[in-house]
Amino acid sequence: MNKLSSSLLQTSKVCRTIQQLKRNYCKPGVDPWFEKSAYSWFLPVQTRWKDNDQYHHLNNAVYHAIFDSVINVHLIRHIGLDIYSSSTPLGYMITGNCTFLGSARYPEVYMAGLGIHKIGKTSLQYKLALFPPIKEGENMLVNLVNGHEHTDPLLDKFGERGLVLGDYAHVFVDPETKRPTPMNQEWIPDL
Repeated sequence: MNKLSSSLLQTSKVCRTIQQLKRNYCKPGVDPWFEKSAYSWFLPVQTRWKDNDQYHHLNNAVYHAIFDSVINVHLIRHIGLDIYSSSTPLGYMITGNCTFLGSARYPEVYMAGLGIHKIGKTSLQYKLALFPPIKEGENMLVNLVNGHEHTDPLLDKFGERGLVLGDYAHVFVDPETKRPTPMNQEWIPDL
């Protein structure tokens, strides 16, 4: 094989690799965090009229607000975060990202799953997914205050695969210095 043939062969391999990358780019369905079984705690979320955009589904910014609320409800009601104490570390959201397999819309109740991806010294990384109901508009009794554990039979009324996957991270900072501070070690067993 001469140099030109060898060069063309290598170029062809690179082009095939690039084409494969383009075809496989943004195929998030393989991420196990899209699956309901990856989560141990869930909070029902009722969409609102103002959440819809001109395309008749939730605007992207709404997903971030939903996931931020789910995280904070869990921290306050289940972990012990005291948002009224002046000495409690503040949780600053330093990153947030959503990957979409589908869209949510109004009016509907979805189930948001929350998982802890990584526990750091001063930070927490979360994974969240929004699960659609199997039967749209079905009446059901949900717990908006404390949410639902993964063993609750109510979760059988929601799909196994999430529509949206959220990746978020909090860094906890001292309320006075605004510098990173270690998390309360009493929280860790409940995370």
